[in-house]
Amino acid sequence: MNTNFIFALLVGMIVPLQAPLNAYVARSLGSPLWATLVSLSVSVIATVPLLMLFKVSAPQFGNLGQVPWYGWLGGLCGVVFVASSVILAPKIGIANFAVLAIAGQIIGALVLDHFGLFGLAVKPINWFKIAGVAVMVGGILLVQYGNKVPAGVSS
Repeated sequence: MNTNFIFALLVGMIVPLQAPLNAYVARSLGSPLWATLVSLSVSVIATVPLLMLFKVSAPQFGNLGQVPWYGWLGGLCGVVFVASSVILAPKIGIANFAVLAIAGQIIGALVLDHFGLFGLAVKPINWFKIAGVAVMVGGILLVQYGNKVPAGVSS
């Protein structure tokens, strides 16, 4: 198996930690939005040593004027995701939040690919992709309702 795939899997296993850890901060500060600010600030602070470690050259900040207005929405997406995870994960559970968030990401990605939005190559939706989403939704339902096994069915 490709080591990049393994690394991606391991990194993916870190993502579910984010919501409950940020929830601690939210409880301490009394607000999920303050916890979001703290989380994203830690992200910025943690990025600086990585820039130095990998010897990334300074960017051409003058080029930022060439970014289309919607290019700036990526940061807003991060805020929405982090804040939502802090608010929703404690209410619906981390597994439910994770599978629903991933389902949303896959469905959103299929739409972006299908229409080639934001400069992406057009990759039309086909029946295999629809079947994949259906299997994923089935998995979500199993995770969501798996603890409600009917009487007489051993788990």
